[in-house]
Amino acid sequence: MPEQPISPAVLGSAVLDRARASSPIKPNETVTLFPTYAARSADNRWWEFELRGCIFEAEEDSRLRRLSIDALFRRLKLQDPVAAAIARTRIMAFLVDNEGGKAVTVMVAGHVCTLGRSTEDGHFGGRFRLTTATAEAHAKDGVLDVVAILPPGDRRMFQTRLFLVEPEGLTIVSDIDDTIKITEVHNRKLMLRRTFAMQFEGVPGMAERYSSWLAKTGGHLHFVSSSPWQLSAPLVEFLDSAGFPIGTYDLKRVRPKRVRKTLASLKADPMATKPPFIRALMAVYPRRRLVLVGDSGEKDPEVYGSIAREAPGRIARIYIRNVTNEPQTAPRYRYAFKGVPDDLWVVFTDVSELPETP
Repeated sequence: MPEQPISPAVLGSAVLDRARASSPIKPNETVTLFPTYAARSADNRWWEFELRGCIFEAEEDSRLRRLSIDALFRRLKLQDPVAAAIARTRIMAFLVDNEGGKAVTVMVAGHVCTLGRSTEDGHFGGRFRLTTATAEAHAKDGVLDVVAILPPGDRRMFQTRLFLVEPEGLTIVSDIDDTIKITEVHNRKLMLRRTFAMQFEGVPGMAERYSSWLAKTGGHLHFVSSSPWQLSAPLVEFLDSAGFPIGTYDLKRVRPKRVRKTLASLKADPMATKPPFIRALMAVYPRRRLVLVGDSGEKDPEVYGSIAREAPGRIARIYIRNVTNEPQTAPRYRYAFKGVPDDLWVVFTDVSELPETP
């Protein structure tokens, strides 16, 4: 993706005024900006990064929306009003009118970034760079705020974070479902109820352990999941309320318009979704080492084993939370981690089994 235009701006400047005047975001449209990371250029003159997001309009009075909500309620047999309210909110994110052809602009480090026009599914993106001096002068604890520029008079706020991640160090790559959040993927009925009709519940102790790991290593936390991006809002809310350190994430990009397709999107093959996310991260930071954390409920052992074989020396450790009652000596693990040193991977049941330092 080629680099997009970036212009210096300050509050009240002509550049910012023009960006506001030309903002395509309507009052009934919502913008989701995804958290992302920046890398130093080889000559150390720049911080380079990609910004991504999505723009859409809620279908408030759509017949399709009403039918889809009714179908989900029947599927989950929802009668509790609290569960019904949660389900209604979450399924609505899948039943929106995605806005194509929108050139969203954002403010980062006092600069206006004009992103590429959104595609039919509402997603947009662009590559940018800031001078090292500019980025670091505006960053707080290595993090920059990214804020969508809205038309004059629109007081809403759509924002995310941009992390300045050094070329060397440790990155913790973590799955979400059944690794840090109890989802019970192995039980489809429970998985659907926990995904759509219940407040998300954290795996005890994982937030504290990740916080401890990052405090000791100064590392970067990145989540990879086969969950669709439409669940990003409740996931971010969960991560914050559960006390997880702030970080970045990659979620699956899907555009379902029916309940059946929405539910099917939750069961995509992790071997098809997670490896590309991890490989892309490794390509941006070729000198960083990774700690991979997942669970045995889906295919995290197989995904992480394949990554470890592809990039020997890049993986510092692999931790698999045991949710299937398979011991570390199980044939499945021997196959998944074939060719991977035995001391590189660990199967654990309780967070107390994880070391203080990753």
